[in-house]
Amino acid sequence: MRWNHRIKMITAIFSLAVVLTACGGGAKDTTTNQPAQEAVTPTSTSDTSATETKVAEASEKGSAETTSTTGVSDTASEKGKIGLDSTLEELKQKYADKLGYIRVPLNDHPVRRVSEAGSKNINIANYSDAVVGMNTGIPIHSDSQRLIDDAFPFFTTVQAPDVSYVPWEEATNLERAMVKTLFISREGLLITEDAMNNKDYSSKSFQDSMNFFEVTAKFESMAPVAQHPYDITLSQLYDKARDSWGRLAAIDPSQDEVAFAEMYKTARTDANNAMGLLNILLSTNEEERMEQTYGK
Repeated sequence: MRWNHRIKMITAIFSLAVVLTACGGGAKDTTTNQPAQEAVTPTSTSDTSATETKVAEASEKGSAETTSTTGVSDTASEKGKIGLDSTLEELKQKYADKLGYIRVPLNDHPVRRVSEAGSKNINIANYSDAVVGMNTGIPIHSDSQRLIDDAFPFFTTVQAPDVSYVPWEEATNLERAMVKTLFISREGLLITEDAMNNKDYSSKSFQDSMNFFEVTAKFESMAPVAQHPYDITLSQLYDKARDSWGRLAAIDPSQDEVAFAEMYKTARTDANNAMGLLNILLSTNEEERMEQTYGK
């Protein structure tokens, strides 16, 4: 059963209800390469096994990320540094695709210490298409094709069927990572709302959801570096969302249900705002829709 049949997402971004009905326009501008809803509401309480499995997978990934000292992190650990030393030119030559985006595979040290000719600055950046542990380069969430197959349509054609969207291959690394992370967070919020409605916070699925929110909020959980101007805006909304997720996970609902419920509203709104922007950015007429939503 496809998870998106169980829910609907109503985005809180101003005027987005109108924007989501707009038709697609021209091709997405990918020429710039810069390093640097009201509610998510469940419509059914039955058959949650797929949802619980996905959040549990993400939670287990987060636990593995915080404890692993092997694999892609070996070189960095041996040097006592975060990331693998690289120059921006080296990364461009080896990993840049036809759109100019640098895409480092997860199994090839995605976290890099990047230097540029003539500069003494070193930037630590994640060049994969997943949120990873800064010290390990390992995704904090499930990174399966099944997740992509469910999440990418949900954030595109399911939300606005009449809009034209870029294919997965043309999405930025950050957009791809947000497709995965925000989809899992949506499932976690649904599970959380069910727990609140039932006043039962003892289930493993609820604990997995809180664990996922706690992991995403950690400083060490690194989203991909911005490589498109709009990536910066998406990063800002994601940072706001994950901060509220972390604050939600820090509250024990059995001790203070009121505070937990208030923080849940904030976490839900922040997540929905990021989801709404993601839908816009994945469309081919993103500039037009951005102006319609936020103004010039």
